[in-house]
Amino acid sequence: MEEILTNEATPQNAASVSVKNGKPKKKKWKPVHWLCFGIALIPIVAFFIFNGMPVVLSFISMFTEMDDNMLDTMRWNSFLNFGTVFTDKSFWKAWGITLWLASAQFVTLAVALVVAVLLEKKTKGAKAMQVLFFIPYICSTVAIAIMWSWIFHGDKLGVLNSIFGSNIKWLYDESHPYRLTWCIYITILWQAPAYGIVMFKAALKNISPTLYEAADLDGANGFQKFLYITLPGIKSVTLFLVLAGITSGLGVFDSVLVLAPMQWTGVAGPENAGLTVNYFIYLRGVSDGDMEIAAVASWFLFAVTFVITYPIIKWRNKVSVEG
Repeated sequence: MEEILTNEATPQNAASVSVKNGKPKKKKWKPVHWLCFGIALIPIVAFFIFNGMPVVLSFISMFTEMDDNMLDTMRWNSFLNFGTVFTDKSFWKAWGITLWLASAQFVTLAVALVVAVLLEKKTKGAKAMQVLFFIPYICSTVAIAIMWSWIFHGDKLGVLNSIFGSNIKWLYDESHPYRLTWCIYITILWQAPAYGIVMFKAALKNISPTLYEAADLDGANGFQKFLYITLPGIKSVTLFLVLAGITSGLGVFDSVLVLAPMQWTGVAGPENAGLTVNYFIYLRGVSDGDMEIAAVASWFLFAVTFVITYPIIKWRNKVSVEG
């Protein structure tokens, strides 16, 4: 009987069977495992081919010159592309316009926060208003830009001119070129707050009501509760929205392509008033056929975006850990 009990399988015996010479026994892959691995490998390979390879080629092309963007004509040019880009006045003008349009993202965050706080007051029709505010976000940026181009149309058929009985050239007035920049700014202001409203609304619901009740007992007013309870409670979401706003603001392209289409002179509106960095990259790379110049501008845009956003990412991660 004792011999039978000692020979019975125990967890220790089972472990000793599966371990040989101190190493776990490797399981052999079955055909179904190889099939699953092959299926999972398809999108990974596709990613490296269609995303990774263009990135590598764009990095290499910064240091070369090509004929008609043909890769087999690449020649080392001793960093001349960098000098061409950084001495181009239109490049720095594009940066000025881009930074100005990017500032609209911070205005929209403030608008989104105010609207979200008001909607959280549980007033009548708050849910319906939230849906209406979110509609611009789910609409295509191109469709919204086309809509605003109708509104800002320069003749009497334009919506604004029809309302006011004027004949103002909102988008293409050579004597007032920066009307175009303001029109693009307004377009961004109209669309951007929607996402922030939804995110802020979700963040506000996570703040414990007991904190506000305790503040009421201490005699805190509405502004003090907003400053010391609401803002710290939504700090993580706010940093995320700031991060998203910066990347979105620096990457403005679709709306300017519609509102400031490339003219016969090859510029983005009067005096390049609608020229953003991404538009500059498009014009030089696609219209002019200088992909090596476009590559330098693209990598510089990436570097600036990284330098600006990296501290915010670190700060947000620290806030998330602290809770």
